[in-house]
Amino acid sequence: MLDRISHIGVIVQDHTQALGFWRDVLGLKQFAAAEIAVEGIRSVFLSVSGEPGEMTIELMQPLDKSDMNNAVARRLAEKGEGIYHLCLVVDDIPKSTARMKALGMPLLERAPVEAGVPGRWLVHPRAANGVMVEGIEEWSGTALAGRVPKA
Repeated sequence: MLDRISHIGVIVQDHTQALGFWRDVLGLKQFAAAEIAVEGIRSVFLSVSGEPGEMTIELMQPLDKSDMNNAVARRLAEKGEGIYHLCLVVDDIPKSTARMKALGMPLLERAPVEAGVPGRWLVHPRAANGVMVEGIEEWSGTALAGRVPKA
């Protein structure tokens, strides 16, 4: 079922300011940025090499911080910046969804982040020691990687 850890999502007030730590202090390299409409966020993706396919940090900034119907904006308002989720690459979304349900996990099935990318699931933090866990299939060619030039 599990192939690898894809990324850790970190909610931030301002991705430009957050890059001052993650990129400029720690030395991670940006390889993509995108507005993910289905989630109402702007994300910046960073890794050690500046390439997709390895463990990544996703800086997540809500597009509308006042929209309390948006889970990321709501979490930012209630708890501030910090880790939002751990994302795992699984080999098969339908099979892993069925397995998680059979094990009694409270799953939220989510729409793909963009056309051509498989759906995904989320395990509620109450069932995962306080951490929201997301399951995705590997994105062929990393769908978001080509959106913007490397910083």
